[in-house]
Formats: sequence, structure tokens, C-alpha cells
Amino acid sequence: MKTDNKHYLIVGSGLIGRLLAWRLLLLGHRVDIISRDDKQGTDSAGFAAAAMISPATEAISTEPMVKEIGLTSLALWPQWLAELPEKVFYQNHGTIVVAHAGDQAEMARFTKRAEHTLSPNDFSVLTKQQLQQQEVELAEHFDQALFFKDESCLDNRHLYQLLTTILTESEHCQWQEGEVEKLNTASIEQIAQQYFAHSSTEYAEVIDCRGNGAKHDLTDLRSVRGEVIRVHAPEVNFKHAIRLIHPRYPFYLAPRPNNEYVLGATVIESDDMSPVSVRSGLEMMSALYSLHKGFAEARVLEMSVHCRPAMINNMPTIRRTEWGFQINGFYRHGFLFSPAIISDFLHILNDQPEQINFGDYYHV
Repeated sequence: MKTDNKHYLIVGSGLIGRLLAWRLLLLGHRVDIISRDDKQGTDSAGFAAAAMISPATEAISTEPMVKEIGLTSLALWPQWLAELPEKVFYQNHGTIVVAHAGDQAEMARFTKRAEHTLSPNDFSVLTKQQLQQQEVELAEHFDQALFFKDESCLDNRHLYQLLTTILTESEHCQWQEGEVEKLNTASIEQIAQQYFAHSSTEYAEVIDCRGNGAKHDLTDLRSVRGEVIRVHAPEVNFKHAIRLIHPRYPFYLAPRPNNEYVLGATVIESDDMSPVSVRSGLEMMSALYSLHKGFAEARVLEMSVHCRPAMINNMPTIRRTEWGFQINGFYRHGFLFSPAIISDFLHILNDQPEQINFGDYYHV
């Protein structure tokens, strides 16, 4: 890929904005970032996420293309993480799916969808003995499971921290905090002059990565609320990502270093950012306890809410506008999709359409 030095403006510093800024810096470009969020990214959906890279289990309830894009990201994540100055926790042991006795009908439906959507090599059925070999503490409460070997998760908070350091310390990156309600030629010129003391004519492209903040410019963008609980559980030693089949919520548990775990749940069509409800909190904690009795003495570190930005088809979009590009609509798939989509976008910026893998989902 060519690396002619160019100057870009990125609007938004969530997962997509900061990953894209990092990759552009690695290619030798200059980057300006303007974002309403703090530099730690605490108001980002990616900061709150369980950060699972699960191509197969997500494709079961969506469409096959989710698996294809996800597998591309799954191959890229270890390469990208290896380029960071510190090692980021990356669990690549796969995902185990279980269900309680009362939810076996749901499990049967999930298995049939898996058989219809995926290939036989994507997953296997584990007996109790096989489950004991994979995750002995989980086998104490479940007699069988499904195992998806090509899935992973990572420590999103550490990743954010490292990207913050890289971007703020780079002499080729300026990062300012500021509210951007609507993007057009006039507002971009104002941003360039007010925050970066130069004209917008310096920018090779302006790239909007605001997620839900772009609703004034993307009328078909919607919000999907998700709720997360983070706990420290010294008595639990899971090494896999775990999904618990449930008739209402798709519970998913992602391990973190030092016996910390992130449990995510709920897919609610809402832009409500109010705190976790009592009902949701009880159901999440009940799900934790049902997976392992050691969660009874776990300490709740955080209960948080965020709204994921989504398009009508729950797939990402890259759109060309008169002033630049919009990248949005990652839904529940920020970590699953971001390396693959950003790699495609870098080829778009470099006028290499033959290198774009998933162009049918874009509007460029």
C-alpha cells in the first residue's frame, strides 16, 4: 500500500475512530481527531463492550456475511495487537455455549440454526466428559455444550489505554475534545480553524466515526441498548468465552485477566442511556450465579449501559459524502468487524477497489 504522507481529520474517538487513527499513523500520515468523549474513551460503546470476536456464534442469529467479515478480523487481531507497545490480554480458546435444563428447547433451536448457517467444522457438540476437558468448572452445572473453536475476546480497556497513549504522544496526531453536532463544509472549516489552527483544505479526507453522535447526518441510524456487568470472581477460573442460551436475552461472558469477567446481555431497541434497571441487574447476576456458584462471592466492579449504533440491516456502512466519509453502524459487532472494515477503508482511501473484500455492504 502506498504511504504518501497525507493529513486526515477523524471525527469521533470510539473504537473505530481510534483504531483508524492508529493505522493511519502507522502508514506515515498525519491525523487530527475531534471528539466529544474524553481521551480515555469512557463514553464509547467499545469501552463498555465485552469485546468478543465471535464470527460463528454471531452469524447464527444474523447472516453468513457476519462470519466472513468476522473471520477476516479474527486473523487480523493478533497481528494488530502484536504491533502495540504492551501485550494485551487476548483469549483465543474459543466459545462454549450452554443452556439450563429448562431452556433445552431454545438450545435445540440454536443448534438447528447453527447447522443451517455454519459449516460442520465451525462447531462441535461436547458431551459432559468433553466439556470437563475443555472447561472443568462449567461441567459441574451442565451435561453438554456446543464448542466454537475459532473465536476469541480481548481486554478492551487495556487496548483503549494503549491507543490513547499512542495517539496523544505522537507528534503527527493532534487530539481535541469538542462537540460536533452536524458535519458539512462550513462546520469542518470551523473545526479546522478553531481546534487545529489551520484550514480544512489541508485535509485529504474527513472521516466521520461518531457512532450514535452522527444521527443528525445519518437519518437511518438507530440505537440498540446493551447492559453489562463487570465482576471480580477469585473463585471462578473460566478460560473460554461462554454464551448462555436464554429465551429473552443472549447472555455472554468474557474473561479478563486476574479473574475478572464481563457479562453482557440485552438487545433493546432504544437510545436510553439511563442506568441498569433492577430487573436487568437481577437477571444478569442470576445468570452469573447459574454458571458457577463461585460468582456468589464475586465483587461487582461496574454495571454499565451503552447504546450501539446500528443501520437497518445491522451491518456496517461506509458512505461517501460531499465533505468526506461516514463509517458507522457496527451494532454489536465493533470488535468483530473493526479490523476487517478498517482494512477495507484504507484501501478505499488509497484508491485500491480491487483490494476491498466486503464492498457490497458499503455505499462508496
